[in-house]
Amino acid sequence: MRRALKNFICVLVLLTLFACSTENATENSKDGVLTPVKQNERNSQIISSLGFDTLLMYDLDIKNEDIKIIHLWIEHYKNGEKQEDLLKGATGTSEKMTVAASKLDFKIDDSTTYSRWTYSIADGTAISTFKSLPIELYKENLGMGQTWVDDKIKIEAEKPITLALIARYDGNGVGIGLEDEVIKNTIKDSDEVIIVKAMISKKEDYQ
Repeated sequence: MRRALKNFICVLVLLTLFACSTENATENSKDGVLTPVKQNERNSQIISSLGFDTLLMYDLDIKNEDIKIIHLWIEHYKNGEKQEDLLKGATGTSEKMTVAASKLDFKIDDSTTYSRWTYSIADGTAISTFKSLPIELYKENLGMGQTWVDDKIKIEAEKPITLALIARYDGNGVGIGLEDEVIKNTIKDSDEVIIVKAMISKKEDYQ
């Protein structure tokens, strides 16, 4: 009886160790973890008062020491056609970083609205910032829909991720989402689409 009990305990311990190792392997199977930074009501009021139309902020934990670079860019589409990227940049990575993207709308005169995008990355020691050129707002009287990453996600090297999508359209609304097929349809059905993207990489290539 004692021997059977001892064998049972040994099997139970082995199963527990196996489960832990499987869980760790699953956790480490991705190269990074991206977590939205939640803003409280007071912070949201301040952000709004500064004129930001869009502000995205994420904590990025790099899980793979081979990751060297993070690429950041913002794609622009008009009537289904790809335009020149509004912004493109890359910087070296640290184990823990904060990534933010913002859009500021402003007017130089009473009749024309412009937008400017900014990408910022900080690791507690240094900060890198990339700014787009101001662009004139395309067809001001359009409807708008937007979606963004609002939950923790695991990311892999060399695989671009969509952080946010903004669609502007005339007439009926369009479907929006972060799935590849939905994004393709949104681009096709909208007057204008802006897609905020990022990618971590093991390659030391800043292009």
